[in-house]
Amino acid sequence: MKKLIVYVGWLLVALPLAAQPAPLTVTEYKQKVLDYSRQIKQSAEQRMAMQEAMRTAKTGYFPKLDFSGSAQYRINDYNMDFGGTKIPMENETYSLEAGLTQNLYSGRAVHHSYKAAEIQKDIAVKAEELTVDNIIYSADVNYWSTVAKKDLYLVMRQYVKIIRELEKVLTDRFRDGYISKTDLLQVQARLKDAELQKSNAFKQYQIALQNLNVLMGMPPAAPVEVTDSINMMQALPPEIGMEAAFASRPDYAMAGLNVEYQKRQVKLTRSKYLPSLSVGLKENWGTQMLNLDGSTLWNTIAFASLNIPVFHWGSRTKDVNRQKAVLRSTEYDLQLTKDQIVQEISNAWTSLTENTKQITVAEEACKIAEENLDLNTFSYTEGKLPIIDVLSAQVTWIQSYSSLIQTWLQQKVSLADYNKAIGKQ
Repeated sequence: MKKLIVYVGWLLVALPLAAQPAPLTVTEYKQKVLDYSRQIKQSAEQRMAMQEAMRTAKTGYFPKLDFSGSAQYRINDYNMDFGGTKIPMENETYSLEAGLTQNLYSGRAVHHSYKAAEIQKDIAVKAEELTVDNIIYSADVNYWSTVAKKDLYLVMRQYVKIIRELEKVLTDRFRDGYISKTDLLQVQARLKDAELQKSNAFKQYQIALQNLNVLMGMPPAAPVEVTDSINMMQALPPEIGMEAAFASRPDYAMAGLNVEYQKRQVKLTRSKYLPSLSVGLKENWGTQMLNLDGSTLWNTIAFASLNIPVFHWGSRTKDVNRQKAVLRSTEYDLQLTKDQIVQEISNAWTSLTENTKQITVAEEACKIAEENLDLNTFSYTEGKLPIIDVLSAQVTWIQSYSSLIQTWLQQKVSLADYNKAIGKQ
């Protein structure tokens, strides 16, 4: 039997495509996905919104200038009676007012509002980083899944080729009367089953290519070819400490910022029940309230406003307690996030190391399955084994190479899992 080509060689087999495919490595693909991702653009807009909200909160420190005006026209004529003397009133009254107000003290509500908005901006920054990490992870897994489906299709092509060659030999031997038709029928049945599996593998590969295109903003049917092989060795990261991982994880930083934000909310709630003082200056121009002759005048008013909350039926205590309960909830969430990160790192590292070890075992299994298929096929042609042994060896062969591809895929996914777990995308 003709020696099988080595596994790496299968990746060079040309696939039938309608147009010349664009070669694409995993690094290029991840960059294209990052450039296109609508989720990242959405996160960037949310970050900019929080930046503007922070700037808006900062304006609470500065004086506020407002303009206002009013006018009214009385339809019915009216005369004002002054001791028997009736003086006709003007039908229209109007006024314009400019007011300048400065907050002096509000229980530090302005300060806490600004700091809370600043924390929200930092949370939005970390949320954007988390979105980028998730997109990189998704692109990484999607690319290697597509590569694995491509390799499974190539393996199925080789599998069909192996059975078809045997079927041709058995057809000739049956015509010459050397074997029974039972052997030929068993091989032909196995060939049809293999062709069906090949068709299904091709379908899965094409769907994977379509998903690959969509994720980077290309039409689903656009020709593309993944060029990195599933057995491409990648540098394995060292095992790092948990504290270093905490510092790199955006979701952990977000959980910590949520705690800080809620602390500000507790202080902001308290400030609503503290005295507030503001001063200002108003300049008014217009007719008098009783417009007798239509004349206008200027009025300048300086004012101070003091508000001291005294009794609100315990609403201050209730509001503060409510915010404290939310604060404790965010603190528990921080601990849960920490525990989840520890679990993710431990599981990902174990999977990565064990999946890497399993590759060697799977490769050795393929060598054994290949040799077993050669020997059984040769022994059958010599009349030493029944056809069922050859068919069994063929099944073992396809299972071994399929398992090898899945093992390599699991190793690639576990590497992506670990990089994501330690925040090193």
